[in-house]
Amino acid sequence: MRITLMAVLLLALPGLAHAQSYGGSKDRTGTWEWSFSGIYQDSEKVGADGGSTAKMDSAFGLGMSFNYNFNNRLALGVDFDWLRPDYSATLIDANNPANNQTIDHWFTQINTRVKGVYSFMDGPLTPYVEAGIGWTYMDSNVMDGPPITGCWWHPWWGYICDSYYSTYTETPFTYGGALGVRYTLKSGTIVKLSYNNWVMDNMGDGGADPSLSAFRLEFGWRF
Repeated sequence: MRITLMAVLLLALPGLAHAQSYGGSKDRTGTWEWSFSGIYQDSEKVGADGGSTAKMDSAFGLGMSFNYNFNNRLALGVDFDWLRPDYSATLIDANNPANNQTIDHWFTQINTRVKGVYSFMDGPLTPYVEAGIGWTYMDSNVMDGPPITGCWWHPWWGYICDSYYSTYTETPFTYGGALGVRYTLKSGTIVKLSYNNWVMDNMGDGGADPSLSAFRLEFGWRF
């Protein structure tokens, strides 16, 4: 599926070239852009030493981006994404197989990235590439211990006690990039379609570093 969609993205460029004369202003120098994204993230499976495995299902998510254009070709931007994929994990206890666990749940995923952007053409229609670094916060939503209870005095309700749970979380460093195409309409609206791949580094336990592959459809505005 990834290869097919990438082929469609690349093959569409020649057929869209005539649209250059109908787009919005080609001068991006010194402007800011912001956009909202719809994200489709592909599934991923990883393993670790000892036989433990985890599979993350494909998921849809939302994102927001801000870019500053130094000129018509170069820009610097940041991305913020939110997704909630389902996952299943098998945790192997090499010392006692009776302690093996299977988890079927969902987790919270928040991506924060800084990226450089290079556009290949000056006009309103242009392919572009991105490269950058960031972090991905992942909350398993699985408790890592007993509940913690805290109490406090409320001026209206009196003495109140409540419990909360701590969960297993990870915030791995990520690096990667994207290949896409963008078009600026006469109204100034910006439409982008891109394929993104980001690798999560140092996930530990001797397994291969998982990668997050996703398609982004963005609608944005320049100011």
